[in-house]
Amino acid sequence: MNINFSRYDTLTTLLAGTTAALTIVISQPAIAKTPQEVASIAGPLTVQINSSLGDGSGVIIAKTGKTYTVLTVNHVVEKADVKYTVRTSKAKNYQATSVTRLQTADTDPDLAVVKFESPEEYPVATIADSDQAVIGTQIFVYGYPATGGLFGAEREPELSPGLVTSRPGNRPEGYTLRYQAVTWSGMSGGPVFDSEGRVIGLHGQGEFGFAQTSSGEVAPIKTGFNAAVPINTFIGKLVAAGINKSELKVDNTPPTSGPVSTANPQDAQAYYFRGLSLLDQGDAWEAIADFNRALAFKPKYTPELFFNIGNARTLITASLPELDPTRGSTAIQAYTRAIAANPGFADAYYNRALAYLDNKDQPKAIADFQKAAELYKQGGRTSAYQDALNRIKQLQ
Repeated sequence: MNINFSRYDTLTTLLAGTTAALTIVISQPAIAKTPQEVASIAGPLTVQINSSLGDGSGVIIAKTGKTYTVLTVNHVVEKADVKYTVRTSKAKNYQATSVTRLQTADTDPDLAVVKFESPEEYPVATIADSDQAVIGTQIFVYGYPATGGLFGAEREPELSPGLVTSRPGNRPEGYTLRYQAVTWSGMSGGPVFDSEGRVIGLHGQGEFGFAQTSSGEVAPIKTGFNAAVPINTFIGKLVAAGINKSELKVDNTPPTSGPVSTANPQDAQAYYFRGLSLLDQGDAWEAIADFNRALAFKPKYTPELFFNIGNARTLITASLPELDPTRGSTAIQAYTRAIAANPGFADAYYNRALAYLDNKDQPKAIADFQKAAELYKQGGRTSAYQDALNRIKQLQ
């Protein structure tokens, strides 16, 4: 069974509604940078990319004279007949002087380069070897989310910590750096940093997972897994981007903080993370086993565990025969337990609605979509709110 994820400008997270983000404590050497230190590095480097079509983010990677080069994802700037502006950390707006789209075919990585001119001084990002970002590696996503009713220039930057969950060898549009982190609409194109504050990828994919069924159909679910195009992929495109490697600041020394070890889990967090990694790689049964082991420790993040058991059950039942009477029932039970533990868990309502639809229970599906829409609206998740409303309209 394959799990595929769609490119997006909006991203819901595993930890939705009123649920606080799960913090996995990682032992690091004293010299490792704190999240605050990474944020202080990220702030001056990260920019908004705005247009009449929507909001995105990007990162300054080079400077020649007064000309700055910004790396972003192509779907933020894909329309050639649209004017794009770059808004910096100093609240200055500049017209993009050029846009080089590195994605000219569906098989190309989702990358683009934007240039702007400014007399102001801005730092240039340090780039690291993204191949060192193995499973369990600490990462930080930085960008300008369009949440809480704030769009365009009104957006404020946000740092989101996470952990790498898988490194697939090949994914559509080059999204082979995958992780769990809380991200939002508007952060597409924003940099993904390692624990040293070096750029290792460009964030830009997530929102829905699709479980491929035996009949070729797909079962969509909200997941919380996100993905970036690794910076090494961009390095391989320098000629097409018109950039000389000497223009970049590169530091390929290994990070001081090692990855989280899941070889011999001893607590809820280790089992939970290993379960997430297994689920991200499509090993649903093994993921459920680890989630259940984590539950035995009675962790504080029980809603998230049940939510992911529901996701794993959805992947498993997606390949069952269409007329199987148990199809989707165990996923419904898991999502129901997640909701009982956290009544504000919007994504659990959304996914349970999908499971009800799979069981041909349209009234319950509509009720859950309505509840999800209400919670999305309260949380400022505009795109998710509109999506839930569209689902309701299709069913009524």
